[in-house]
Amino acid sequence: MHALRTIATLLLSTLVALDAAAQSEPAPVKVPGYTVEVTPLPPSAFPIPSKLPLEIDIGIAEEFIRIGFGPHLPGGKSFQSTEFLTPLLSTEQASHLIEMIPEYRTFRGKPVAMAVRRFAGRVSGVQFGREGPPVVYVDLPYWTHQREGPVATGAGTRISDEEHARLVEELRSVFVGELGAEEFSADRIRKRLIRIWWH
Repeated sequence: MHALRTIATLLLSTLVALDAAAQSEPAPVKVPGYTVEVTPLPPSAFPIPSKLPLEIDIGIAEEFIRIGFGPHLPGGKSFQSTEFLTPLLSTEQASHLIEMIPEYRTFRGKPVAMAVRRFAGRVSGVQFGREGPPVVYVDLPYWTHQREGPVATGAGTRISDEEHARLVEELRSVFVGELGAEEFSADRIRKRLIRIWWH
């Protein structure tokens, strides 16, 4: 019972401290045996992005790909990961990483990278990795302001199902028809996320 009272006192003190921090200068709150201090973060701690998707450190991303593909790269090490995926990247950053893979069975990095660049400004972003062999996920927007590039002020216009269907068919034509991807499908939950996979 005493432990419950101590926890309740600590929670109440924390809530009071958070409320006080939101209304005035933060001050340490003393609880027997504990000290809680709240420091609000300045607005600069949450910068508003100027471009979507967010740029990543390309050097670290290159190392991530080198580790993931290991012995399949020139001079690669024996360690590899057969299951990994980058975060959402711009078509340019994704293309750069994709062309690091000269080939993997039927996958050819340079032509795939060039194909990804063809969709710059029309998609929300691209993820790249492995599900055994290489895999590319293309995130398609619902609204024009969700396309990659500079962040727009205000909402854009809705992308119709017809326009979306045309873009999907263009993706299929390029990645399956021209580049030999064996699987091409939309995610069952996120209908505008396209998975492209080579065996």
